[in-house]
Amino acid sequence: MAFIGWLLVSTLVEPWISTSATRAVINAPAILITAPISGTVSAQYAQNGQPIAPGQTIAVVKNTTVPRDALTTLLTQRLELQSHLDDVNSRLQADQHMLDYTNTQYGKYQEASLAQLKTSYASMQAQQDAADAKLEALDAKYARAMALERDGAISAANVATARADADTARKEADALDMSAKSVSAGIAAAQRGVYVSAGQNSNGQLPQLAQHRADIQNSIKEEQAQIDAMNQQMDHLNQLVTHEQDRVQALSDYAVKAYAPGTAQEVVAPIGTQVAVGATLVRATDCSKTNVVAVFPARMTPRLNIGTELRVRVSETSRARSAHITQLMPKATESLQNSYSAPFPYAEDGSVYALAQWDSPDPADPALRSCTPGRSVMASLR
Repeated sequence: MAFIGWLLVSTLVEPWISTSATRAVINAPAILITAPISGTVSAQYAQNGQPIAPGQTIAVVKNTTVPRDALTTLLTQRLELQSHLDDVNSRLQADQHMLDYTNTQYGKYQEASLAQLKTSYASMQAQQDAADAKLEALDAKYARAMALERDGAISAANVATARADADTARKEADALDMSAKSVSAGIAAAQRGVYVSAGQNSNGQLPQLAQHRADIQNSIKEEQAQIDAMNQQMDHLNQLVTHEQDRVQALSDYAVKAYAPGTAQEVVAPIGTQVAVGATLVRATDCSKTNVVAVFPARMTPRLNIGTELRVRVSETSRARSAHITQLMPKATESLQNSYSAPFPYAEDGSVYALAQWDSPDPADPALRSCTPGRSVMASLR
């Protein structure tokens, strides 16, 4: 009779007066690290049970079908620009050599022209000296003729002749002075590289060489301006090529990184796995946000509410922890369960899911520190 009475109490009466959940597990939000591109997993760095940190490379997805049209176009443009740049550089070097040769020739002709002008100037100076001596003699003759005329020794015609000879000599001397000044000015101008006419140099080549040199210098300036502009264009093009190469490389061997801290629970896509865009590579758990998922029978629904306090024992020997309900659900959808690391415990028809957060979880508790989503615990109302 005692056994029957105990059986009736334990099976019929106790469930109606019990405040415990029929099932309860520790759970935590799931972290799904997915593939942003399609391809083949060429490297996998996550290991089950190992912690992951934000920014840590979890896997590498290789994709050989990344479009490279833009990169090909940029590389073609760079080759064409480099060819044009080499051509202009070649012309610039040729013009530089031609300018050096023209300067050498110009120097030779300039020296010869200056020597000729200086020779002409020396000859004119000699002629000036002779003209000055002749003029001095004729002036003296004219002076004597005038004295003799006063004495009546000669006629006025002789005096006029002497005067005419002196005037003629003076005109010749003045003409020589003007020619000498002109040659002197020509020498000074030639030393500065200025030639008024071809008659001022030993050969008519100097003005032609000067013009040719100016033309070459203008060509060099234009070519240098083209080279500077193309170098700037090349720098910009190199930046675009580098950026596009980095983009292609990143998409060809895409390094998938963790976006949140957690612990790897399952490597879904090992090395060699073909994955599509959005496919899960690693399933991890955010152990810093563990909570409790409890199933309460329908009879306890009136006593459950947001904020209702629970007492949770991780094991028979552990100290009870306090928690409070944050969400109540008649059923757990698949999408909701996928956001957690462990599936929700089974619930009978009419049962209620209660999600509870720790009031003050003890970080030193081995059961909590080990981060074991899906571990069964005992939960009851306080």
